[in-house]
Amino acid sequence: MTEPLHSTPHDHDDDGAESLAEVSARRLAARTQWQKALARAKDRFAPANLRDEAIETAAEKIGNAADQAAGLAWTHRWKIALAGLLGGLFLGRKPITKAAAPLADKARAQAEKARDALRSTGKR
Repeated sequence: MTEPLHSTPHDHDDDGAESLAEVSARRLAARTQWQKALARAKDRFAPANLRDEAIETAAEKIGNAADQAAGLAWTHRWKIALAGLLGGLFLGRKPITKAAAPLADKARAQAEKARDALRSTGKR
């Protein structure tokens, strides 16, 4: 059913020396890699670099948003102009009404004169 395992003869002294050398080399490589990563992190997370990166990111995002807003405004320029005009008329309605009141009164008076003239010609 199961066969007994036959081990091949090994020279354990050589294996130990090789594995110790490999472990030492791996440890040295890992330490070097860790030191490089730490140096990169220190450089990247320095306050001046963080500030510069934040400014670049913000400038890029704001620039993209401004480009999109400009494109949207250009696409809908007539709607925006109409909305601005209507908003201006709404906000300026009292001064406009005050300035137009004499003209409206004059037009009303002329309309009454014309109506009275038509009624008087119709009664004859």
